[in-house]
Amino acid sequence: MNENLPIDEVTREAFNALGQNCVIYAANGHACPECTQPYRPPENENPDDMNVDPADVTMHVVDGIVMGPTHCAFNNCESELLNARGGSFCPIHERAYGSRCHVVGCHNDKVHPTQACQQHKSEWDQHIHNQSPGALAGVRRMLRRPAENFDWLPNLQHNPLPHDGPVPPDRENKHYSSPNRFYCVETVCAPCGTVIAWTKFAKSESPTKIMNFLNSIYPTKESQPSYICIDKACTVLKFIVNNGAYADWFDTTCLVVDSYHYTNHKATDNICRTWCNPTPSDGSAPNLVIPTTDKSGNPCFKHAFNTQACEQLNSWLGGYESILKRMIPGNFNWFLHAMLYYLSH
Repeated sequence: MNENLPIDEVTREAFNALGQNCVIYAANGHACPECTQPYRPPENENPDDMNVDPADVTMHVVDGIVMGPTHCAFNNCESELLNARGGSFCPIHERAYGSRCHVVGCHNDKVHPTQACQQHKSEWDQHIHNQSPGALAGVRRMLRRPAENFDWLPNLQHNPLPHDGPVPPDRENKHYSSPNRFYCVETVCAPCGTVIAWTKFAKSESPTKIMNFLNSIYPTKESQPSYICIDKACTVLKFIVNNGAYADWFDTTCLVVDSYHYTNHKATDNICRTWCNPTPSDGSAPNLVIPTTDKSGNPCFKHAFNTQACEQLNSWLGGYESILKRMIPGNFNWFLHAMLYYLSH
């Protein structure tokens, strides 16, 4: 590094030098009994008819946690803010729009000390009121926790997007009064909990972003695992087929839904039930279920892999959310990468 580098630039330069594009180098080539299982042929397949010894079966689990730092408010810009304490733009868009009204589409100059012109002053006043700690909405945000309902709070109805439903279009900003925030942190880990890689997604966790992420981690067929477990497996599977990318993945990898989210998928979705079932009982996927006996000695089946590894990782990461969400992207990237590296070492 440059000896005269400002302290604010140290973490950014450290991540550029050691971050390995968000791939955890310590997990390179990781294999253990929890992550690797010997190949088990289906009942209708004779192992003696195979010309080569089949490779061991591996699985990687993918999931996202809604958490991330702020970035430039301009549409489709993910650059760092010029001023992380109250600014909305990166250096480029600050020069272009910093003196203008922050309402999208307005070209008037802003009126000091607001970030809006005289015509849109009411929108700015409403934004300041909503962000004020003393506002009712602000008090609710501070006091209310997810899934909590009190008699003195309105009964808010949330309609979460079903995992097997279409991804909604990205929402466009109506104003640039506050910076955008990355939508989620996407992680890939082995069933034992060893972290393979991570990245940040802006606006949404779409199949396009998921596949771009996976293609960057597994550039060759030799590097692809036997199974990729993800809560949106059926949606990603349809995306691969519709985009003609099945030749790049279907020779080596199957996509399955993790057992926690699979119960919420539609029973009428034949593609999901046929190809993404994490525990088929008809013997079609003997590498996902292992015959064993329970405590009473009765025969039963158990999961060959821990499909909840990413859920458990995200539960641990959630404890650092209050710290991470206040960091600038440079500090966020370095701190998160260092934690995941030590976790996987």
